[in-house]
Amino acid sequence: MDTILNSSKSKLSEMSLNLVVHDEDVLKYLSEYEGSQREGKALEALKIGVIAILSASPSLDTKVVEEKFNDIEKQLEKYTKEFKDYLMADLKKYFEKEKGDIPLTFNSFLGEQGILSGLLNKYFDPEDGKINTLLQNELGSGSVFAKSLDPANKESVISRIEDKVKKELSKVVEDLTGQFSLDKEDSGMSRVKKIFEVKVAEIKDQQDKFFSEIRTHLKMEEARAQEAEKGTQKGRDFETILYEKIALLGQQLQDLSENVTGTIGETPRSKVGDYIITLGNTSGAPGKRMVIEVKKEQNYKERDVIEDLKQAKENRKADCGIFVFAKGYEPVEIGDFKINGNDFFCTVDEESLQQGEPIIFLEAAYKIARIYIISQLRKETKGEVDLSMVKGNIQKMLVQANLMSDLLTKAKTIQTSGEIIEKTAKTIKEELEAIIQSTLGLLK
Repeated sequence: MDTILNSSKSKLSEMSLNLVVHDEDVLKYLSEYEGSQREGKALEALKIGVIAILSASPSLDTKVVEEKFNDIEKQLEKYTKEFKDYLMADLKKYFEKEKGDIPLTFNSFLGEQGILSGLLNKYFDPEDGKINTLLQNELGSGSVFAKSLDPANKESVISRIEDKVKKELSKVVEDLTGQFSLDKEDSGMSRVKKIFEVKVAEIKDQQDKFFSEIRTHLKMEEARAQEAEKGTQKGRDFETILYEKIALLGQQLQDLSENVTGTIGETPRSKVGDYIITLGNTSGAPGKRMVIEVKKEQNYKERDVIEDLKQAKENRKADCGIFVFAKGYEPVEIGDFKINGNDFFCTVDEESLQQGEPIIFLEAAYKIARIYIISQLRKETKGEVDLSMVKGNIQKMLVQANLMSDLLTKAKTIQTSGEIIEKTAKTIKEELEAIIQSTLGLLK
């Protein structure tokens, strides 16, 4: 390709070139243009090549570079100014207050008279809105739906539901009544009856078998019970139930009872003395004390019992003491009831206690000890009590108690005379109570 470059400048400012290009890359680039456009592109490529050669040369003309960059800077400033002007004009056009496109558009859409306000009023106005009109037409007081819910309207849904429910309830009640009838073999009650009859027969067979096994092992169980009865836990049960009886007796006589078992008293490290009875304000000797010691142990001697009760009175600061043995554990010398000075010794039958029967000997000891304390206090304070009569009554009580002991012993061995013995025991108990009341009358 031949290219001629001309310039009107003097002093090497103009140069005519006749070039023949063989380079494939240049040919490929210039072949895309025609005529004068090809010559311009060839000249532009030559300039770029010259600048590149000068840039690579150590003798680069800084003035050329500076001029080039100044030209570029002016062009950049020109473009920047044009950009700012265009941008300010566009922003003013769109955002100028009250006149800009955007404020006008927002006002036309969101203003009081805007499109959105009109649209909301059209559909949601509380008086003329389409939604309110629809609800009034479909659900209002004059609507078909409202009339269908009016109980006074026979054709309403509620009325039809009530009729349907009444019919269904009548049917259900009739069916339930039939299920409870024993006249119908297929009724539920008849079926339940048959099931019960079968189950009762099964239970009866099981009970017969069970009681047969119980009778077979009865002797073994009795032996185990007797062995357990001697254990520590059984003794603890005996003391617990006995205290409940004493507490109840104290309530009846308006005395204060206290279970101090296992509690250290006035004597250092001593816990002897299980129950304390403090006479009440109506007793005639308020504040006076009785101590009760309970034992369910073998091999006790009378002297040991007397010594233990003495220590119990000292430890609990009591004026009178009662020593109670579980029946069968008492020393032979003591028996069921005995008085030694101001101390009392008696027994309580554990079986009778478990069955809630009266604890005759302990009740007698409790009440006699109470009388003894009251009489001693009256004698000390006023000297008006006839102690001989009191002692006489106490002796009568002792006689009645001994009779009771003998009678109860016979009751254990003579089963055929049980009713007579029980009646006699009741009479003796009533006589004993009468004597006690008479003695208390002497102390008032």
